[in-house]
Amino acid sequence: MIGIVVVSHSATLAAGIQELVAQLGSPARLALAAGVDDPLHPIGTDAVAVMSAIEEVDDGEGVLVLMDLGSALLSAETALDLLPEELSERVRLCPAPLVEGTLAAVVAAGAGMDLDAVAAEARGALAPKLAMLGEGGEPEAVELAEPEPVHEPWQSYQVVVENPHGLHVRPAARLVAALKPFNAELRLCKGEQEANPRSLSRLALLDVKRGDTLTLFARGGDASLALMAFRQLAADRFGDAE
Repeated sequence: MIGIVVVSHSATLAAGIQELVAQLGSPARLALAAGVDDPLHPIGTDAVAVMSAIEEVDDGEGVLVLMDLGSALLSAETALDLLPEELSERVRLCPAPLVEGTLAAVVAAGAGMDLDAVAAEARGALAPKLAMLGEGGEPEAVELAEPEPVHEPWQSYQVVVENPHGLHVRPAARLVAALKPFNAELRLCKGEQEANPRSLSRLALLDVKRGDTLTLFARGGDASLALMAFRQLAADRFGDAE
């Protein structure tokens, strides 16, 4: 599974991101390299700490590193120089927005995506906010290793979203994780809008609010199982508390 590292000048800021990530229930590994060990001047980054964080989350599949400000990039680049070449070659420095990008990356990594797909999800994480503010923006296309198309009729199941705050990041992340295991083509529709339910950034563009109707279309070997999981998750308000 792809590991995620957050490099920030502020340990407090990084801890806040970690707190948000904890709400997603993703199995992805996240490590922080934030602040410096100086009580009088704690703001800064440390290349050795970045290197250690990369080593902590690496399991051989790859590591995505997200950074806040310019010198955090310099520390991350220095960390790559300090690492063994075989490890540094599977590390990707990502220019995604720190908060949105980290959340998207953690969900994508937890869903089993490879390094290219996790990086693309992180880079596309700003698109939903741009769209909601009327500034356009589409998330980068992500290849999600969908099963081969089959010539079977679509099955579907429709739900009305009861979550008070709609399908925000936590329930959306749970939907991505729930649908990931099934060998089926999947489409999630809200009215005339359609999204790949295995992509957090695509789901965010649907801007699902309480009372909206969602229809999951599925076909392929596990279509019925995917629809059953969707039905059960929706009945549980996508894992949101009351």
